[in-house]
This record gives sequence, C-alpha cells and structure tokens, in this order.
Amino acid sequence: MMNDPDIGSLMKAAAERQLAVATLQKKYEESLNIPTEQLVLDMRELPATERIILDAIITLFVKLDTGHEAVDHTVPT
Repeated sequence: MMNDPDIGSLMKAAAERQLAVATLQKKYEESLNIPTEQLVLDMRELPATERIILDAIITLFVKLDTGHEAVDHTVPT
C-alpha cells in the first residue's frame, strides 16, 4: 500500500514541474530576443523535471505491485 511520503513525493515533483513550465512561459513571454544557447539550456531543464515525476510514478506502481500477493496467471494444463 502507498505511504503518505510516496504520494507527497509525487505531488512535490508535479508541483516543481508546473512551476518550471510556468517560469519558462513567463520568461519567454516577456522577452523578444533570447539567445539560442539559453533556449537550449531551458529546454534541457524540462525533460529533467519530467524524469523526476516519472521516477516517482514508477516507484509508486512498484510499491503497489509488491503490496499484492503474487497471482498465478498460467493456464492449467
């Protein structure tokens, strides 16, 4: 079963992702000229935050899976 810290970790990661996206949106809305190098650095930041969220989701699913008894799905012969 999921523990509150697991859900808290996922919620924190999701909030950080939303903040990163909102910050970049505001940055680009306010600027007419952003150097390519800065754009590349900013775009690299987004997948990094997404990986954190995916890792948290995978961790939750693994913990959910290990919380159930193993079920034999083989077809009897």
